[in-house]
Amino acid sequence: MPRKAALTTSVSALERGFAVLDCFAQAAGPLGNGEVAAATGLPKPTVYRLISTLVGLGQLKPVPNADRYELAAGVVHLAQAFLGGLDVRRHARPHLLAVAEACKASAFLGVRDGDQMLVVEAGRSRSAVAVLGSDIGTRMALGTSALGRAWLAGLDEPARATVLAELRQRRAPGSGPALDGAIRDAQRLGHALSLGEWHPDIHAVAVPVRTPSGEVVSLNCGGPAFVLTHDRLRETVVPALTEAARRLAADIGGLAGLALTQPRPRRDPAEAGPTPASPPDTPHHKTPRRAKETTR
Repeated sequence: MPRKAALTTSVSALERGFAVLDCFAQAAGPLGNGEVAAATGLPKPTVYRLISTLVGLGQLKPVPNADRYELAAGVVHLAQAFLGGLDVRRHARPHLLAVAEACKASAFLGVRDGDQMLVVEAGRSRSAVAVLGSDIGTRMALGTSALGRAWLAGLDEPARATVLAELRQRRAPGSGPALDGAIRDAQRLGHALSLGEWHPDIHAVAVPVRTPSGEVVSLNCGGPAFVLTHDRLRETVVPALTEAARRLAADIGGLAGLALTQPRPRRDPAEAGPTPASPPDTPHHKTPRRAKETTR
């Protein structure tokens, strides 16, 4: 439906109800009527009626011995219905094809399988130059591939430390000290690089994506080093893949790139003061060279 049509036929009371629910979803803890009114800009009597309705519907619940409310189990039913029908592969497919065509290369969706990343979906440009014939079912080492490095960068710190300890205990390929630098670069930039480390003739970029269920996957675009040169990676592949990952995350309700590797701390809606400005973007013109120096 076109956006204008959606706006002209919208139900304002329903919009306000969802605004209240979203306020609780973004909050660090329970909220009172006044805090919700301040965060949404709605009048306090309206907020009171909306919260009372949402409590009656099982979407919110009162906090014992406090004039405050928090999300209730009713919202879980909606989330479970969404997650139950979520097929990341299906959502990723059009984005992979778009990236592959834009970059004249191959694009993959990968998930972790032991010490490796397993390609579960692929898109290939009709004009791509095939070197290894990678496709669905291809496995790439966690420590040397862009897919694996991006996946590691997308984990929370305890989970990443556990996986790295396991890799190093088994002396998995690419699990040496250089991997720590590659992960730090990926966290700082929102994407990971593999410039000949997985295969001497292959350059690749990957961006981590976290699904609503908490699973981390990676989107990758790669190809022959003589095609995906440093300049092409910087000017074409990184922007295209970053945007594809952002769109995929928006489709499924997840996080991708810098939003995942450098998340902003949640702010209580009751807090006063302007929202802090975003940190300046890291210039991409140093990306490939910096990553290569780190992963030698």
